[in-house]
Order: sequence, then structure tokens, then C-alpha cells
Amino acid sequence: MEKELNEYIKKSKESLEKVEKNVESFRKSMGDDMSEFWGKLKGEFGQINKTLSGAREKLQHEAKLQGKLGVMEAKEHLEKIKGTSEEFIKKVTDNTAQELDIAKLHAHLAKMEAADQWKEKESQMTSLYQDSKEEFEKLAKKAGKEINEILLKLTDFR
Repeated sequence: MEKELNEYIKKSKESLEKVEKNVESFRKSMGDDMSEFWGKLKGEFGQINKTLSGAREKLQHEAKLQGKLGVMEAKEHLEKIKGTSEEFIKKVTDNTAQELDIAKLHAHLAKMEAADQWKEKESQMTSLYQDSKEEFEKLAKKAGKEINEILLKLTDFR
């Protein structure tokens, strides 16, 4: 849009210059009244030219202003994005810390459960060992007794 307006201003100024040149070429053949009228008209053309130049400057100024406003708006959005991304990172970090805490708790509970199972198995193994020991002692006594009986028979054999 700005480009189109600049083009319009440029063409309007060119047209004014052409009109001035054409009228100036006929000015010598004009009467005093027409010459005075042309002077006033030329003054008006000058004002139009000045206004068009001012319009171009205003457009340039407006473009700069719009550019600055755009940058400010972009910065505002950037700040929002920054805040949102920081919040997201904090939540992810918090969730990760929470997940780590939960994992630590699960590991601790598993360790406690393993310790409980070990105690249970330990008492079972101790009981089995005790039973085996008693059984072994009985078998050892029995074997010792039988060996002793055999030896006694051998001594009686003479």
C-alpha cells in the first residue's frame, strides 16, 4: 500500500511539472489577467507539490512508526513466549524431579520388600539347616553306633 501511495505521489508531482512547463510555454502569449491568474495557480501547484512532498515524508515517518510499533509488538510477544517457555521448563523440571522422587520411593520400597523376603527365607533356611543338622546328627550317631557294634563283634570274634 505504501509503495502504491509513493507511486501516486511521484506521478502527481510529475504531472504538475508537465502542466507548469506547458503553461509557462504559453505564458508569453497570455494577457496580464491570465498571467496573474497563472501566478496564483502556480502558487497553488507549489502548495500541492509541497503537500505531496509532506505526504511522502509522512508516509516514510508513518512507515518508521509502524515498523517501531511492529518491533514493540514482536518484543511483547517474545516476552510472552519467554515467560511461557520458562513456565514450561519449570513444569518439566518439577515433573522430572517428582518422577525421580517417585522412582527413589519405588526403589526404597523394593529394597524393603527384598529385605523382608530375605528375612523370611533366612528363617526358612535356618529351620531347614537346623532340621538337616539334627537329621545329620541322628544319622551320624546311628552310623557311629553301627560301626561300634561291628567293631565289637570283630573283637568278640577271637
